[in-house]
Amino acid sequence: MAYLDESYQTHNRDIHPTQTFYVFTAVVVRQPDMCELRVGLREIVGGDYWHSTEALQHHDGRSAMRDMLEFLAEGSEPCVIAHRVPVAADDRDGEAARRACYRGIAMELTVGGDGLCEPVELLVLEERNQQNFRNKDRANHRELVAQHSHLRNVRLLQTSPKFEHLLWLPGVVSSAYRRSITHHDITARLFGIIEHRVHLVKPME
Repeated sequence: MAYLDESYQTHNRDIHPTQTFYVFTAVVVRQPDMCELRVGLREIVGGDYWHSTEALQHHDGRSAMRDMLEFLAEGSEPCVIAHRVPVAADDRDGEAARRACYRGIAMELTVGGDGLCEPVELLVLEERNQQNFRNKDRANHRELVAQHSHLRNVRLLQTSPKFEHLLWLPGVVSSAYRRSITHHDITARLFGIIEHRVHLVKPME
């Protein structure tokens, strides 16, 4: 199965249109490896709570993120990133970019990219806070499945990282990738730890 998370920068008065982007990240995990990964992540974090954006604000959090990326890089779990840049000017909330990135990454995972992984049948997505946004994600998935009959057995599960700690994995990869785009400090180099395990795909309209 694959665990998904996103990072984005959409239009506002402080962001120039050329600086906008939407990124969807997936980490593929085999069922036999799940327990070991969960235990390892909790040992690195030192508990049951993790939030990448908060962690980047202090030294211990940045150190833990580096350790998590190294932990993932040492394993066999492939990472996939769909990256849309820039976000269209009329896509003020980034929903169209989100849809395109999700469809691109889902298609790659569920057909089993060349040499990437076996076809994935369960996509685990961090659920969004508002019900209407969760409904949009479900509708996007249903539409994709309806358009491609070979995906009829592919399921989408929306849940929270506080219940499923494996969602921390795409979270740290998304954050590291984002920093490589938006920053020029030491955190911009975090993505280099995992870059060799990352496969980039195009968003799909």
